[in-house]
Amino acid sequence: MDDKEFIDQRVKDLEESVRSFSSKNKKEGERWVVISFIENLRIPLQPQEVISPDQDPPDVVFRDACFEVKEIMDEERKRHAEYKAELERVRKITDPKDLLRPFRPKTMTLEEIYLCCDERVKSLDKKYPTAVKAATDLLFYVNLVDVTTLVEQPYPDVSSMATAGWRSISFLKGQRSCCFYADSTAPAFLRKVVGRVWHLHPGRESSLGK
Repeated sequence: MDDKEFIDQRVKDLEESVRSFSSKNKKEGERWVVISFIENLRIPLQPQEVISPDQDPPDVVFRDACFEVKEIMDEERKRHAEYKAELERVRKITDPKDLLRPFRPKTMTLEEIYLCCDERVKSLDKKYPTAVKAATDLLFYVNLVDVTTLVEQPYPDVSSMATAGWRSISFLKGQRSCCFYADSTAPAFLRKVVGRVWHLHPGRESSLGK
C-alpha cells in the first residue's frame, strides 16, 4: 500500500465513522454497544437476536434483556463533530506522517468508572418512571479519550445502585464488560456475571481494548 492508498483508506474509515455516528444511525450504534457488551461476556449470539424495538424504552432487546443505552463521554465532547472535523483535515493531507495526532495514554480505576456511571444513574433518576426502570437494564458505553489502562482491583462498593430502581446496571469499555448490579428479576445471564469485569480476551488484565 503506497502513501496515497494509506491516506485514502483513512478517509474511507472516517467517512464510515461519520455515517455510523450520525443521529439517523443511532439505533445501529446502540445495537453495536449491546453486541460488544455481550461478546465481552463471551456469550454466543446471532446478530438477529439484537433488536431495536419500535417503542423506546428500551433502546435494544436481546433475548429477555431490555437495554437502555447511555454513553459516557468527556465533558463538552461532541463525537460526531470530531469525526467530521478529522475527516476534513485528513482529506487535505498528502504525507501519512501528518495522520499522527498527540496521544496521552491515561489510566482509570474501576472505582473511577463506577463513580462516572453512578453519577449518570443519579442524573437519570427523575427521567424514567419507576415501573420502566424496574423492567429495564441500564447499559453505559464508557467512551473516554485516551483511556488505555484499567486497574480492576479493588472492586468498588456498588451498593448505592441497588436503590436506584433499575433492573440491572452495567458498562462497556472497549473489550471489557461489567454488570455492577442485577436484581432478582434481571435476566439470568446478567445475574450470572454480576460483580466482576469480563474480558473479550481472557488474560489481558490491564489493557483496555479499542
